[in-house]
Amino acid sequence: MELVTPPNDAAWMKKSADLLEDLKAATSAEERAKIIDANSSVWGSLKTWLLAASHGKCWFSEAKDCFSHWDVEHFRPKTSAKDRDGTIVEGYWWLAFDWTNFRICGNVGNRKKGTFFPVRPGTNRVKLGGDQRQEEYLLLDPSDPEDPSLLFFNMAGEAIPGPFVRDDWERLRVTYSVERYKLDYEPLVQKRKAIWFECNNTINEYLRELDEYTQDKTKIIARHQVKEAAKRLRRMVDVREELSSVARACIISRSDMRLAGFL
Repeated sequence: MELVTPPNDAAWMKKSADLLEDLKAATSAEERAKIIDANSSVWGSLKTWLLAASHGKCWFSEAKDCFSHWDVEHFRPKTSAKDRDGTIVEGYWWLAFDWTNFRICGNVGNRKKGTFFPVRPGTNRVKLGGDQRQEEYLLLDPSDPEDPSLLFFNMAGEAIPGPFVRDDWERLRVTYSVERYKLDYEPLVQKRKAIWFECNNTINEYLRELDEYTQDKTKIIARHQVKEAAKRLRRMVDVREELSSVARACIISRSDMRLAGFL
């Protein structure tokens, strides 16, 4: 869910810009915190817009209804942030009302994440006016097109590092994100298992009927069964479907080129 287009709301954008100026003019962290706390409705008003961008799914878990009610999450914490060891540092207060810093999240994951936002050891945190691209953060960002591809799933419904993970740093990013976003939440794991089971059975049906029709072109019923199974697989990997990435992982795990058209 890459955020590239701002909300089509001139009044909201002006309010956000005005609050940023107020934050810059504040003379203390306490004064900035008061401004942020007093205007929490500003980011809350974008909840519907953020949900529309993700087809009604949590940006972190991809769940629609088993990860509790929706919160507008600040990816970079707004008033204070925590390193991996719990050390508290200054937050990204200048991004408190910046729409590019908002994510939609079920509150199960939002509460677990809290204000944790570790950066890579030996690197610096971005400051006001700095280039965010220079900051190497530990948590996976669902709005970064590359980050979700690092996360994979298995038949047990567990979130794990995927085949596209290239090094130990990316592996750590995945395992830490699973922990900090609570992607091992049991109702979520069970729902993933059900999706995997359904997808795997559909794959078996698709391949079985495809083999039958390939061997004997007179078996027209098998050809129709192939089409029906293919239709179900395309639906399961459609980005609008809940946990579509689990179905995609199931297909990839089969390592069968006959399934490439569904990826």
